[in-house]
Amino acid sequence: MESTKYKILLVEDDKLDQKAFERLVKKENLPYDYTIASSVAEAKNILGRELFDVVISDYTLGDGTAFDVLEVVKNTPTIIITGNGNEEVAINAWKAGAYDYLMKDLERNYLKTLPITVDNVAQRKKTEERVELLSGAIMSTDDSVYITDMENKIVFVNKAFCETYGYQEEEVKGRDSNILWIGKLQHKGCRSVFQVVSSAWEVGFYHKRKNGSVFPVSLSRSIIKDLAGNEVAVVGVVRDITERIIMEDELRTANQTLQKRSLLKNELAVAVSEELKNSIAKIEDIISDAATSAPNEIEPKLKENLELVQKNIDGTKSIINDFLEASNIGTNKAKLEIGEIAICSLIDEVVEAISPLAAEKNITLESSLPDSELLVNADHDKISQILINLITNSINSSPENGHINVRAEDLGNEITIEVQDDSPTIKSGDENKIFNRFDQIRKQLRAGKEELSLALPIAKELVELHGGWIWAEGRDNKGNSFCFTLPKANAQPLAAATNSKYPQKLNQNRTPK
Repeated sequence: MESTKYKILLVEDDKLDQKAFERLVKKENLPYDYTIASSVAEAKNILGRELFDVVISDYTLGDGTAFDVLEVVKNTPTIIITGNGNEEVAINAWKAGAYDYLMKDLERNYLKTLPITVDNVAQRKKTEERVELLSGAIMSTDDSVYITDMENKIVFVNKAFCETYGYQEEEVKGRDSNILWIGKLQHKGCRSVFQVVSSAWEVGFYHKRKNGSVFPVSLSRSIIKDLAGNEVAVVGVVRDITERIIMEDELRTANQTLQKRSLLKNELAVAVSEELKNSIAKIEDIISDAATSAPNEIEPKLKENLELVQKNIDGTKSIINDFLEASNIGTNKAKLEIGEIAICSLIDEVVEAISPLAAEKNITLESSLPDSELLVNADHDKISQILINLITNSINSSPENGHINVRAEDLGNEITIEVQDDSPTIKSGDENKIFNRFDQIRKQLRAGKEELSLALPIAKELVELHGGWIWAEGRDNKGNSFCFTLPKANAQPLAAATNSKYPQKLNQNRTPK
């Protein structure tokens, strides 16, 4: 028996039995802080103002019975003692809430077992409180908890389990817990096990709900043993880790993006360095050649190579600009200055500016645009850069005497701009690679191209900064189409825009330029 001190109320109308109880407490040095009530009325009065660990009540009292006391003891464990009891009284006592029942004998031998009975009912009450506390915690936790017997049959589930898996408690109790698993074959799109943790064990799996949907879970299991050490049940604690998996995927993707950017930056730096080195070497060769020529040949040599020098300088500037542009986009330093842009007018300006470059190869450069101006909210310089990059790429790729046409179309929520050319048709599967910086740098370096160009990858990233899409496709007859979209975002036909110069051209033939 433990030495815990108990606060006890004895309800007894027999003075001799009261004295016998007091002698027992004193003789056995029992850790009782006791109060004695001689009637039901007195007991009710005391219970109305004090709390006790245990109530001991004689069954027959002057103004009632122990059942009258049970009505007011609430959650206090109660022991009933009687000298005239029978089996029916005992059953009724338990039904009324009594914790235990003792038979009173004339020699009062029942007092010998009373301390043990008091200790048992007090400990039982504490156990019930702990169980109630644990039950409340289990029922209120956000984690799904289920308990199975050793035959894997579910005997308990908490509220969170029912909400997560979609089962009612009565639907799942008694069923094999294998109904929660997706089987040996992983569901399409599922990963394998995530990680193992010691302390019982925790592992990541995929479970399925009542409706068949699959979700990732972190599962920890513990074995419950009885006092004899026998395994009697298994507790499973399940946590839906969908959000955790999504976060891990996002972190993994972000890390891969950073690694790719770092590798791309190194590749780009090498490519730019090689390009600058080659350009400088060519200029040095020209100067050296002129310097070693006869005095009367220096001026003609310089004039002869001046155009070549300028071309190398222009190429060097271009690659530096591409490098800076790509670096700014890659480090999120490219900022958009959004304003209202008249797309048709902008296309006209760019086509006119690039026409001399097309003329060098006798390429016909024209635009086919709608009669009504189109407005979008975008960065004027960035959209100009996209157009310049696409058209310049087509000029460089198209054969002499080729044809390039720039079109624009209003599709309702967005505007599509298309550059059609006569360049060699893009191979199937390469449509996306031509816009990838990494692929373009490697391709050009491996091919030993003299001029490095990032025009298409930069155009792609500038389009995406505006929330648009860009793609390329081979045309059925010959050549390719390079297209991109821009969200209109409050765009509208320029029917009432009197401050624009474009309406003055509406009736003019717009093709060719």
